[in-house]
Amino acid sequence: MPQTTRPIAIFVSALLILTVISQLVYTATLSGVGIVEGWPLRSTIWTAELLIFTAIAIASLVGLIRSPNLQLGWAALVVAGLMNMVQSGIGLSMFLPASQAGEEFAPLMGTVLAGSFLFYYLAKVVLGLAAILFGLSLFRGVDTIGRALGLVSLITGLVAIVLNIAAVRMGLGAVPLAGASGAIATFFTGCAVWYSARQAE
Repeated sequence: MPQTTRPIAIFVSALLILTVISQLVYTATLSGVGIVEGWPLRSTIWTAELLIFTAIAIASLVGLIRSPNLQLGWAALVVAGLMNMVQSGIGLSMFLPASQAGEEFAPLMGTVLAGSFLFYYLAKVVLGLAAILFGLSLFRGVDTIGRALGLVSLITGLVAIVLNIAAVRMGLGAVPLAGASGAIATFFTGCAVWYSARQAE
């Protein structure tokens, strides 16, 4: 990774880990809470995530331009950021009105949920690809810690891809496993990007 990419890589790695923290907070505080009842906190978290994913997409685009040897990895982060922006945007703009529309519009709420989670799963698939690509870059190096981190990133990315591709077909029933695997892959992607920045030429 070129030296000029180092600040961008550190910034993106911090944002990726921040998204994992936000997901943990969301799960811990809003699991089982209805859309309307939990809307103040839910909308706050989703707004923060929307801004974070926007920053990830923009910063990763800079990394894509500056890092010729890791362009696929940075491109995956750009696409993942964009998909998460769409998913967060659907939640912010459609979940509350759809849930308040009444029982006769329950199928509409189901459609909105399904569309949102389709982008959620696809974003996790692409983040899994980023985990593999950055992990592979570290694994090819000579640094022992870097190789170990690269291997873990590669494995978690592969698991996230498999589970979230399956989840695209299975729908909402696959959220727990697919989401958890995606969060773990996101964390190790962040770690791999950060470690790559430490090794910048």
